[in-house]
Amino acid sequence: MNNVLKKLKTFNIGKKNIVLIISAVAMLLVVALSELSGSLQATNSLNEDGSVNSQKYIEQTEKELEVILEKINGAGKVEVMLTLESSYENVFAKGYSTKEDKGETDEKKEFQEEYIIIKNGSSNEECLVVKVYEPAIKGVAVVAQGADNIKVKNAITQTVCALFNISSARVSVEKMS
Repeated sequence: MNNVLKKLKTFNIGKKNIVLIISAVAMLLVVALSELSGSLQATNSLNEDGSVNSQKYIEQTEKELEVILEKINGAGKVEVMLTLESSYENVFAKGYSTKEDKGETDEKKEFQEEYIIIKNGSSNEECLVVKVYEPAIKGVAVVAQGADNIKVKNAITQTVCALFNISSARVSVEKMS
């Protein structure tokens, strides 16, 4: 870091400009990292227009759960149905601006909250997404060939509860007919 500062000083750039340059580079890194992390999240649940699709999330999660549960000894063929409590939720980056009003009698400060907007291309603008919350699972229904065995039924229930961090009251396991 010191080497970079020394090299910048050789170009006769003032301290304020150095701070501005470093701030600009930091902002570019933040934007680049947020774009990268956003593209890594929920890639299998995206629509063609880039929006997140809860139905695709459900289908993919059900298939993955069926594969895992069928590996439980004695479970046999398994079918799963999920219900969601909530959908995807984006948390957007916010900035704050202050406005000072100096009157004759007292001083007022107003704080205003604003979303941080990023320009993509020439005319597209988007809010900067800081975090994406995945849908919350409301309940899971499992139908398995081996669910008449209490040990298999308990193993399936415990696996589902552990995977989705839900109580056993939200999991129903029944024998396949």
